[in-house]
This record gives sequence, structure tokens and C-alpha cells, in this order.
Amino acid sequence: MGDFYGIAEIADAMGLSRQLVAVWRKRRSHGIPEPDAELASGPIWRRETVEPWIERTRGRLGLAGARESASRSLRLRTCRRVLRLAALMLEEPQRPRVLNEAADQLRDLIHEVDQAADDVVGALLRELVEPVRDPDVPAELLRVPVIESLPLVTAVARNSPDW
Repeated sequence: MGDFYGIAEIADAMGLSRQLVAVWRKRRSHGIPEPDAELASGPIWRRETVEPWIERTRGRLGLAGARESASRSLRLRTCRRVLRLAALMLEEPQRPRVLNEAADQLRDLIHEVDQAADDVVGALLRELVEPVRDPDVPAELLRVPVIESLPLVTAVARNSPDW
């Protein structure tokens, strides 16, 4: 992670929401250590202060082997690529080479999406990439499934507090 952690970095490391970690800190629950410093942007902890607590707490809560929630970066990349593919599918005339390249770019995220936690956002992302899972299906045949998946982009945003 680096030498310093804030609430967001702790949440990412634990696969939890930022809000939950902020509540733990506010309530001084789960043994969260006192921050090493307070900045205008919030508390920060040195790596050596917080990483041992993260490991103990992950183990205690049964999070040690859990997959992490989809990162903001993965959520944004997936949604952008779906929207780009959908926009290209609505062009007239269609450009099969460009469509297939856009479908391949979305396919490139499948492994990363499949590694996301089995939470609401992870399930939504897996559903978003579902139409392009079969690389043998030409992109121009995916128009209806991709267009029908567009409401899932909104659902990802609604379920992502840091959108």
C-alpha cells in the first residue's frame, strides 16, 4: 500500500467500505489504533502502526481469505468500456473491426472482474461483462445483450459510495 494509510486505504486493504472503517474509528471499536497524525483530509496511520491491526482484524472477522471488493478503478474501467461498446453498436454503419476491438478491451477485464468479491458490485460487474465472455461471438451479434446491460452501469454507481 505504501508508507501511510488513510481510511480509504484501510478499507481497501480489508475489503470493507470506507464508511464502515470511519464508523469503527469514530466509535473506537474493533481495536482500531489511534492515528499517527491528523491532516485536514483526515487521519493517517504509519504502515507499521496499522498493518498488524489489519491482519489481526481480517483474521478475526474471517476476512483473511476473502476476495476484495472491486476497486474504484475496476468499476470505472468496466463501466466505461461497456458504455463505449454500446455507443459503437449504435453507430451506423457499424464498424466490425472497431466493435471487436472494443469487445476485446472489455474481455480483458473479465479475469479481474471475476476476482472481485461476491458482493453486490462484484455481481453487477460480472453481469456487465457476461455478454462478451465468449470470444467466438462477433461483437456485432452482441448489440441487444450489451444495450440491455446498460442499466447495470447505473446500479454499479448506486452501489458505489465513492463513485
